[in-house]
Amino acid sequence: MASNFTVPIPIVYVKNEMLIRSEISRRSFVIHYLSIYALVLTIFGTIGNVLTIVVLFRRHLRRFVTVRYLIAVSICDIISLYGWNLNNFYKFNISPVEGNIEDLSLVHCRLISFMTFVALQLSSWCLSAVSLDRCLSLYWLQWKESYGKIRYTKYYLTFLTLTCLAVNSHILFLNGYSTPSNGVMCYRTSTNYHYIYPQWERVHLVLYNLCPFAIMCICNTYIIYVTVKSSRSHNLGGSNRNNRKNLERYRQFTALLIIVTFAFVILTLPACIYFVFFRNNVALTTQRNYRYMIQIFLNSIQFTCHGINFFLYCFSASSFRHELYGMFRELVYHCRCKCGCLYHNDQQNIHMRRYKHGNHANASPLER
Repeated sequence: MASNFTVPIPIVYVKNEMLIRSEISRRSFVIHYLSIYALVLTIFGTIGNVLTIVVLFRRHLRRFVTVRYLIAVSICDIISLYGWNLNNFYKFNISPVEGNIEDLSLVHCRLISFMTFVALQLSSWCLSAVSLDRCLSLYWLQWKESYGKIRYTKYYLTFLTLTCLAVNSHILFLNGYSTPSNGVMCYRTSTNYHYIYPQWERVHLVLYNLCPFAIMCICNTYIIYVTVKSSRSHNLGGSNRNNRKNLERYRQFTALLIIVTFAFVILTLPACIYFVFFRNNVALTTQRNYRYMIQIFLNSIQFTCHGINFFLYCFSASSFRHELYGMFRELVYHCRCKCGCLYHNDQQNIHMRRYKHGNHANASPLER
């Protein structure tokens, strides 16, 4: 007679299985809420950047060269938020197979990757142009009178835009390929698996982080030196009201540049380093949800930089805050005027109807 015999499962194995499941659950929790954060960042980042553009286009601010570059930065930041950042929300909340938006078609693959690379690089180079313009204005006094006039800004912005478009143009023709099963493999070619990661990502690291950071660091160091030196000389020798006003404006722009520069470097550099040096190794040696958690965490940090400039400007520049308050005051005033006009017109219509009704009641039978 055969007896039923079951092999006992070791307690250690059960504990390890429970720990693994608990770890996977924690990672899924982090991924889910970071993907929600990506959508929130897209919404509030868009609103903040649009407000920034509107405020910077106001009459008292748009006359500065620095402001023209910051408007371009805000436009690029809006575009960048709708690429890889928004893909994090789509991938973990909408896609049934946790696929990327780029995998929907070859057009999605090439347009989104091209758009994101160009927007990120152009944003960083516009920030570099702000620092470089202010540095040259202090180092070479003829810069403002010869090459730094505001009417030349559009040519510099056009040059930067065309350069970024040209440098990344190969992505529109080479990135991705269609598989025999009608699928799409993005960020690689049929003959080069490492086309984007890490090969082009290394170039992107130089163009997006290292070169702009070097320029901003050198220029801002010189700006700080000149600003501190000028402040000391004015304190010792005294200054009139106009000089104090100009010095205060320089201090505000200097503080703004320092805050934006360091926020840019601290928030964007970790993601670029990971995708260049560690992404492929992590993909081969770790579980998929652990890799997803790292990538979405670093992407969230990176794109936070492109969604918070409005708050940085409010914090560091009183002139920006003043124009923002002025814009809202004007908006409230126009709303009140419009409501008042509507109310006044309604009252006039009521009186006219009463007047006509009274005349009709007192009229002769023939007039009726």
